[in-house]
Amino acid sequence: MKKVFIHTNNKQYLGALLSKYSIERSLPTDTDIFVQIINVDSIDEFKEFAGKTYLRGGKEVVYDPNDLQSFTLSRFMPPEEMHFEGRAIVIDPDIFAISDISPLMNMDMEGKAIAACKKGDAWQSSSMVMDCSKLTHLKISNLLQKLESRELDYKDIMSLKKETSVKEISSIWNSLDKLTPETKLLHTTNRLTQPWRTGLPIDFIRNPMPKIFGIIPREPIHMMLGKYPTKYQKHPDAQIEKFFMDLIKDALEVGVLCSTDIQKEIDLGHVRKDIFDLIAEKN
Repeated sequence: MKKVFIHTNNKQYLGALLSKYSIERSLPTDTDIFVQIINVDSIDEFKEFAGKTYLRGGKEVVYDPNDLQSFTLSRFMPPEEMHFEGRAIVIDPDIFAISDISPLMNMDMEGKAIAACKKGDAWQSSSMVMDCSKLTHLKISNLLQKLESRELDYKDIMSLKKETSVKEISSIWNSLDKLTPETKLLHTTNRLTQPWRTGLPIDFIRNPMPKIFGIIPREPIHMMLGKYPTKYQKHPDAQIEKFFMDLIKDALEVGVLCSTDIQKEIDLGHVRKDIFDLIAEKN
């Protein structure tokens, strides 16, 4: 069995639907690959984890189900969902297929359990290929329990620090806010500039900025200088914004989405208010 898993929460659900559509429209008609969305807001283990504390880079934080990225730990659910059989790809809900994902799914894993891109010395778990039979230790209840007991640190999990069997793949399969002729999977990874959220109040938990000389907070200074935005910003690459608006327009035309779905997300504050105007401009 071969499956692509897109993990999300309610806030990023529209992105997940469009990610799913972008993958499915690019697959061959005779494909044996299926696409499934995992929504942490409907998973008991994550509901029970709400309010629990854990380590993130050595610092104690609280799991907040209302955070924009509350879904990240569900990256490690596919092997269990697949009953530890077959092959899976897992991606974030802000990753979109530019072309057929089949070559990634069918790649030679060279006996490795995971395939992922690298950024510096760290593995990027936001887009992974998984040989599920080799990942029987990945069970979400155990993972959350070890986080709560401080046996594991969130950052070590995300960077695959404890995984010893990882194969490196090209960054074209996790292209970070960069759309080129070579890009296969586009990752709109900068939360501040995700094209569907421009103008909305920022609702994600910001990482603290490094203090000046280790003692002076930067945030108040940046606020005074107007460099600490309170709203989501326009994506700096017009080509990426156009790609996303065209994707929504196509999804509406084929019936994958309807206008009431988008209006509901606008009313919930998950999607920018002017999105219908932008789609109309693409006609």
